[in-house]
Amino acid sequence: MTTCSDCGSENREGARFCNACGALIQAETAEVQAPVDPSPLEAPEDQGLGLSLNTDEPALDSTPGENAEVPDAPSEIESGSDWVEDDGEGSADSTDTEEALSPEPPKAGYLVFPDDTEQPIPPSQWLIGRADLAKYLGDPGKANEISRGHLTVFQEGERFFVEDGTTMVQRKASANKTWLVRGSTRILVTGAGRNELQDEDEIDVAELVKLQFVVK
Repeated sequence: MTTCSDCGSENREGARFCNACGALIQAETAEVQAPVDPSPLEAPEDQGLGLSLNTDEPALDSTPGENAEVPDAPSEIESGSDWVEDDGEGSADSTDTEEALSPEPPKAGYLVFPDDTEQPIPPSQWLIGRADLAKYLGDPGKANEISRGHLTVFQEGERFFVEDGTTMVQRKASANKTWLVRGSTRILVTGAGRNELQDEDEIDVAELVKLQFVVK
């Protein structure tokens, strides 16, 4: 009978594996048949061989190659993740910087005529009179009630103004006056110097034609 050195169970002579625990016992048999009186130097070697055989199976469960591969995968993922995150943050910072450095375009003022056409108000003074407005009159016979040079509009910086009086392009105030209509308020422009225009103001010319001011 052969005794299993792992669990101590007895097995038939010549058995290679233990019937009780399944351990390999062929090497154990070889050790039993070794000389009875080994030299002191050989005994540790045989004993070490026995220990290495007993630990073979656990060693296969966790090999150095497996231990090395486990941290590699997350390491690469973390590295790739960091790169993507840094790149995204860099792009956002760059975009924010560009937006901060980009100045807002200057505002432009327009006069909207009765036919819905829009004309931008230039930095230089613009004289508007009979020739510009007569075609919008329902009664052409009233064209003479609009002065040849009736009012002046112009831009200074980002502000816009209307004036009915003596200007660089207008010789004198109009005969039938100009008003500025702002909501429910009606302001006389004629002879009052420049009046600053606000978005959606209306300019009433001789109570015959109305022009709207808009900012874009």
